[in-house]
Amino acid sequence: MKIEYSLFATGLLESNCCVVYNREINKCLIIDPSQGCSEVIGFIKKESLTPVAILLTHGHFDHITGIPEIHSEFGDLTVYIHPGDAPMLQNSDLNGSVMLGMNFSYKGQVNELKAGPMKLEEFEFSVIHLPGHTPGGCAFVFDKVCFSGDVLFAGSVGRSDFPGGDGEELIRGIKTRLMALPDDTVVCPGHGGRTTIARERKLNPFLL
Repeated sequence: MKIEYSLFATGLLESNCCVVYNREINKCLIIDPSQGCSEVIGFIKKESLTPVAILLTHGHFDHITGIPEIHSEFGDLTVYIHPGDAPMLQNSDLNGSVMLGMNFSYKGQVNELKAGPMKLEEFEFSVIHLPGHTPGGCAFVFDKVCFSGDVLFAGSVGRSDFPGGDGEELIRGIKTRLMALPDDTVVCPGHGGRTTIARERKLNPFLL
């Protein structure tokens, strides 16, 4: 099944929300919706796509505050997050929204992400557990495209000074799991522009 994707900068920190879709079945997955999802919602409607689920790379506020907007438009889609980050959804201190006076929490039902192959209806992909930025941080790999959340960026890596962070574990996970992906894998990070595994292996100063 041919997978396509579109990235949208959402929220105060311009977090990348991604819509992964297939035109043959007109279905999609939504990854990391932050607040201000009007462009995301408009795209889904314009393309006549039916959302299947919401996937969260981790539990920080700038990747989760759009969940209510998505639900208000498309119903209570199932939310998937690694159990290591699940408590962050319900706690504004843990997800960081309290720092901006938002006090955001999501107390709806969530399903557990597990490392390894995963299938949601017709969508097949891999979940890679990458703790270090947060305890339950994950990347999602669809064929030759990796959605890395705030673990790996173009020329940089995620912060590890938040509660639950671990810099050594972060770098170890990137080197042993993400750098094991094929060179031509496109990396779509949680913020900023796209890159490739080959580029980061050769040029990322945090991985040399």
